Amino acid sequence: MKLLMILVDSNHQEDVDKILDAYNVKGYTEVPNVLGKGVSGRKLGSRAFPGSNTLYFTVVEGNMCETLCAELKALDEKSGPEEGLTAFILDTERVV
Repeated sequence: MKLLMILVDSNHQEDVDKILDAYNVKGYTEVPNVLGKGVSGRKLGSRAFPGSNTLYFTVVEGNMCETLCAELKALDEKSGPEEGLTAFILDTERVV
């Protein structure tokens, strides 16, 4: 099992939702209005640093994780680096 963590500019939240739905991801956690600083700059929800990100967590099988990552890479290439999309994969196991 893999934990896929996706951080995306909130303007592309709907695009990530569509990818997860298209591959029938059974469950995920979505954290809206994530603020911070990264390669695309500061997103602090203020006039000086407008915008925010959305953070997703989902646990999927390895093959599905590779497929989702390919879709996310395509979205990132289409959107451009200034929009900010990052994904991380972590090995995981169920405890409870």
